Amino acid sequence: MNAPVLFLGVDGGGTRTRAVIVNAAGDILGLGVAGPGNFDDLGEAVAQSNLDAAVRAAELEAGGQENSRPFTAAFLGLAGTVSDADRGVVSAMAANLKLAPAIRTGVDHDIRIALAGGLAGRPGIALVIGTGSSCYGRDSRGRFARAGGWGHLIGDEGSGYWLGVSAIRAVARAADGRDPPTALSVPILAALGIEKPDDLLHRLYVTGLSRPQLAALAPIVLQAAASGDPASLAFLETGGRRLAECVAAVAARLEFPSGVEVTPVGGLASAGARVLGPLESALAQRLPKARLRAPALPPVLGAALLAAELAGVSGDGFVGRLRAAGLARGLSA
Repeated sequence: MNAPVLFLGVDGGGTRTRAVIVNAAGDILGLGVAGPGNFDDLGEAVAQSNLDAAVRAAELEAGGQENSRPFTAAFLGLAGTVSDADRGVVSAMAANLKLAPAIRTGVDHDIRIALAGGLAGRPGIALVIGTGSSCYGRDSRGRFARAGGWGHLIGDEGSGYWLGVSAIRAVARAADGRDPPTALSVPILAALGIEKPDDLLHRLYVTGLSRPQLAALAPIVLQAAASGDPASLAFLETGGRRLAECVAAVAARLEFPSGVEVTPVGGLASAGARVLGPLESALAQRLPKARLRAPALPPVLGAALLAAELAGVSGDGFVGRLRAAGLARGLSA
């Protein structure tokens, strides 16, 4: 009796790991969620344990088949997987867990699967605008390039973190009188749980704020911009230009003869015109043939799509069925 054709897609980020099992028709048989998947943050043993837990949860939903491993093919997109050494670590995890034959096990960073899902496998560029920011593209020849993604100390321009820090700076500058008053002051101080700008030093340098906490201030910038606050509008314009620079840098190293599709992904990318409008305007100046495209599939289904391609399964029918299955399961892109 032949083993069923099953594909495993994994999206391992900084907060959770999602695993999905898909059959050759594009039906979702099981979905599992576990802890974070970035081994740089957790260590290899914990990351592998979380990966195993996510896959086991997906297997359980798919019918609890103990013989589901090895899968026909698997693709793992894990945060922090950038270098060849990183890919070796993740490949070893996949081998330890007997996920799929080595020849049909793909490993890369999570932006790769975001691109595969966002453009349903087509060549183009994925632009991550979330807590941080980064950019990755692949052309029709399979060549790839990255830009941004340098972290909060030297990069992350246009991200939620960057907007949060910019907002606090604006509050401080307004308090000094170096800049005009800003509508950001009252809501930012309230969000930080303090009453006056003089309390910023203690809140920032003694109590401390994490990157996610700073990124959580970004919606305040969006709200202030909607009310016409000049500082907030300027941050969004500058962020759009910086993000467009990353897209242009990636496009310049690849070939997109008919123009390039760009799919924005991440929490801040879903904020709509306040974020995407300045980005689109900046792209129109730098890359007139660039076109923003809403993501077709979430990253975890992008991973499943790449796994299927490793086994020679692709095509509009498979992608369409996969997209319908994702929508039915509430897996938003």
